[in-house]
Amino acid sequence: MKHSLLRTLTCCLALTVVTAALAAPSIEIRLNNGSAWRGELNDFVRLTFVEQGVEIEFTGRLLTATKYYVKVEGALAGKTATKTIFNGDIRSMRTVSEPEAGDAKSSANTRRNKPDSGGTTAATEGEQSRGVFVLPMSGMVGETFRAQEIRKIGEHADSYGPGQIIVLLVDSHGGLAAAMEGIHNSILEVKRRHRVIAWIKTAISAAAAASIACDEIYFMTEGTLGAMTTYAGTVSLKDEQLQVWLDLASKLMENGGRSPYIARAMVTAPALLSYDKDPETGEVTWHDDLSGANVLSTDTQNLVFTSGVAVDSGFADGIADTGEELAKLLDLAEWREIDDYGRSIADDWQGTVKRAKEEIPRLLVRRNMVTGTPEQRIGALIRIDEQLIKWIDRVPTIAKQMIPVTKDFLKREIRDYRKQLADLRKRR
Repeated sequence: MKHSLLRTLTCCLALTVVTAALAAPSIEIRLNNGSAWRGELNDFVRLTFVEQGVEIEFTGRLLTATKYYVKVEGALAGKTATKTIFNGDIRSMRTVSEPEAGDAKSSANTRRNKPDSGGTTAATEGEQSRGVFVLPMSGMVGETFRAQEIRKIGEHADSYGPGQIIVLLVDSHGGLAAAMEGIHNSILEVKRRHRVIAWIKTAISAAAAASIACDEIYFMTEGTLGAMTTYAGTVSLKDEQLQVWLDLASKLMENGGRSPYIARAMVTAPALLSYDKDPETGEVTWHDDLSGANVLSTDTQNLVFTSGVAVDSGFADGIADTGEELAKLLDLAEWREIDDYGRSIADDWQGTVKRAKEEIPRLLVRRNMVTGTPEQRIGALIRIDEQLIKWIDRVPTIAKQMIPVTKDFLKREIRDYRKQLADLRKRR
């Protein structure tokens, strides 16, 4: 029954996602000095790591641990913050007992210069060269906002080694259901090898569902994200169909490490949402009712985050309008794009889509207005059908919407035309 429901949802969001088991298995993080740390997520740890040539001590709760980096939440400059630290930069790591609230406030990072032969602080070559790959993701999900470009930028980053920083620059009001599963799975796959970040200008509907797969989300000042309302035709989902999407959207939100209550408030207006924030630790507690001090969603409209609320609630990690501002939030010495590969493949695909939307209608008009001798007409129709097939192969989603016949139909038609052409030439 569930699968039959999913097939009926021709809507703005994909309704199938692949989720990982939520159990907390034992983790091993191997350090460059040959030692290893072993523990579990949510353990409190004390690390010494190198950042821009400086050794830093940091104590906090382990939120994320991958093969290439960890995320630790602790006190930074007197405020609760989350640090992403590449495993290769960690010099030591050990488990500590859970700090008291007062300790969390006072455990400011202590910096000490890492001496070199001249007695000065110097960044290593790897730290000086660290940069980002940027992939613009704009337009309609499933047309110009696709899984293919995510996979390509991930494979390109692989050639520079694991643990690269990939920034998805999101500007989209949503799109097609059929594309959502592939986009979600592609982000999950690239996340296993690299640090994937969503930088939000606009992320509505399917674009929001794609963005929340990222562990880190940053907003532009005027950025918005949310409103994952779904439709069957022109009517919003009801009853069992709605419940199917609510459950799947909740799992999608959890894949990015966020409360499923947030997803439910984005999907349907009756789903309420509020939160409390501890003034000392900054820890946020979500509620699926209006009992929290900060109300985000009542029963009159679906949740859409603005930048200030997203950051205050901990949904997002910061606000940046320029690359330089984002670099600071990412703990980079400067904003440096390693190359323009991501921007180039995005531009190339945008250009391909634009040409398809111009050329396909012209071919369809010509197909109905072919003139000349019978041989000339048949030859022209074969050439037009062959061009239509090429567009179906290059832009299948767009072609499906624009071309009223299938690829198989065109192939059969070409075979018939060639037989007619051969018969005409034989008679001649």
